[in-house]
Amino acid sequence: MIKGDDTVGDFEQFVADVSTRLSTMSKGELYVVGDGLDRDSLWLTFLESFPAGTNLRFRERSEYDCSTCRGFIKNFGNVVEIHNGRIRTVWSGVSASDPVFSVVAAALDEFVGMLPLSGVFRSTEAQYGTRTTRTLRDGQVEVWHHLNGRVEKRHHTTDAGAARGSFDAAVQVFQRGLAELTQQALDTVVDLIDGDALYRGAEHRRAVTEFRSLQNQWTQATDGRAFVFANAMNPAARFRNTVIGTLVQELSAGVDLEHAVRSFESRVAPQNYQRPTALITPAMVKAAMKTIDELGIEESLQRRFARLSDVSVTNVLWVGNDTQSQMKDGIEGLLMQAATTTPAGPRLRDAKPEEIPVIAFMKDILPGAATIDLWVANSHEPNFVSLTTGRHPAAPRLFTWDNDFGWSYHGNLTDSIKERVKRAGGNVTGKLRVSLSWFNHDDLDLHVFEPNGDHIWYQDKRNKLDVDMNAGGGLSREPVENVTWTRNVPDGEYRIEVNQFRKRESAGVGFVIETESNGRIEHYSHERAVGQKETVEVGRMTVAGEKITAFRPGKDMRPGSAGKDLWGITTEQFVPVSTVMYSPNYFDDNEVGNRHYLFMLKECVNDQPTRGIYNEFLRRDLQPHRKVFEVLGDRTKCEPSPDQLSGLGFSSTVRSSVVAKVTTTGGRRRLISIQF
Repeated sequence: MIKGDDTVGDFEQFVADVSTRLSTMSKGELYVVGDGLDRDSLWLTFLESFPAGTNLRFRERSEYDCSTCRGFIKNFGNVVEIHNGRIRTVWSGVSASDPVFSVVAAALDEFVGMLPLSGVFRSTEAQYGTRTTRTLRDGQVEVWHHLNGRVEKRHHTTDAGAARGSFDAAVQVFQRGLAELTQQALDTVVDLIDGDALYRGAEHRRAVTEFRSLQNQWTQATDGRAFVFANAMNPAARFRNTVIGTLVQELSAGVDLEHAVRSFESRVAPQNYQRPTALITPAMVKAAMKTIDELGIEESLQRRFARLSDVSVTNVLWVGNDTQSQMKDGIEGLLMQAATTTPAGPRLRDAKPEEIPVIAFMKDILPGAATIDLWVANSHEPNFVSLTTGRHPAAPRLFTWDNDFGWSYHGNLTDSIKERVKRAGGNVTGKLRVSLSWFNHDDLDLHVFEPNGDHIWYQDKRNKLDVDMNAGGGLSREPVENVTWTRNVPDGEYRIEVNQFRKRESAGVGFVIETESNGRIEHYSHERAVGQKETVEVGRMTVAGEKITAFRPGKDMRPGSAGKDLWGITTEQFVPVSTVMYSPNYFDDNEVGNRHYLFMLKECVNDQPTRGIYNEFLRRDLQPHRKVFEVLGDRTKCEPSPDQLSGLGFSSTVRSSVVAKVTTTGGRRRLISIQF
């Protein structure tokens, strides 16, 4: 406390300056500094900051020590404002013209200004301190002046702790968003919105751009923490915790764009929503083109269906007489002798096929064959395959083998359902297997009921269900579920069902069930969409001696005996073969990866755009660019052509079979079950 005329400096004016300063500051937001600060240190700084010689009345102690001023300094001394991005204290610029109290104010300003921001100012009291008090001394009334001040109503509340906690949480959300959300991810989302590739994206554009602007300002701010505090209550500061902010967060964390957007759509879009445009942004196109230019492979990316005239004589194992003239390198007369016409042998309608391993068939049967016809069953639908090649033969090669040919199975796969299960980590080496495969982001679930009633499904896997895809997290367009019995396969009837747990798309509908026992693989297809929570009865499977002895498909499943028009041919009948070859990774002297046996069929024409590039094919130095090529492979499909090479393909890694009707050059007719 100070009596107005008892000090060298003008304490009354100092008090007025501090009160005015606090009142002006409180019109805006107020903050505090020094988390965990010992408030007595503020008071001691005040007492010790007076210049020597200003304590004229009492030499033995300070004359400025009173409980009223102490209470003010402890409660308001560390209050600050943020002005033009900088912290200013309640002492900033106070009593600049007074030689004593300008020193006091400067000392407090320096001390408080060095403390870190710790929170927003909220108090249960609107005012601290009293302007004056009076005492009677020697019959005289003395007036004492005190530090005092009040703040606007907005700064005091009945629950100051809750208010400070709410602000602290806002600061944390804003700080994490600024630090974790990348400019690249924000730019990608803006590109998606501008390209109309994000469901109701226009509604979120303002939120993205406002946060992006705040982040740019933050990176340029002199005091980043002051910027965060000053903007923490801006609605855009909560961006990270919004649905669109979660999308940016996932992209910033390296989540695949397709998966991140699908996750966003699962939260905000109707279940039957189908995105109108592809997930590719201008930034992605620019990055992809830069990679392509650096590697000099732009022409290599242009693909088409392969024709018979593209294939060299050295890469064909067999060709029919009427297609010899179409071969490259003068094939006529080089692969087989002219056919000898003799009277037809006995009819093969009731004959039992001879089972011959594919290696023996290639070695012993194929060289002497004049004609070959394959029985194309419905179960062979996943085996339909097309040969592809580059549009520019002189362009650099893309693949790990020394030619520009590739192949693509029905549904744009490079291999069977079994191979997809293996890639997903499923067990395909058991005694009995039932696998489910589908073609979009729906969450289908496989249910198998054993003869004793045990129910195998995602909630009770019983050590048999080992792959469960599209249930959450990353989504795939090649999803599978897999149930395998490695031992103790019960005899009896099994019931198989498929349930739609979560429908996400209306395109790519349907599913395929693959069964395997004793090396025999069968397929059963469901072609229509499966509704939300709908259960489809796949069929009832009879097992005896660890082998499937019978399978009765459900009413909506396509039985193997019903013919179907597919790729220009009709299934469940014999179809003439035009040529037989290995897959291109075994052309010439190549032996790269799994070998496939390709039987090209006459009049077989794939009528759908087909991928010509798969990441599995890419040569080693292109592997770091897999994401770019995944996009390019989907955007550079081969357009259908009438003179293509398409037919059935069989992998050396999958036990399967196909029945062939072979007429030899000597006129003998044989019915052979080729075993793969």
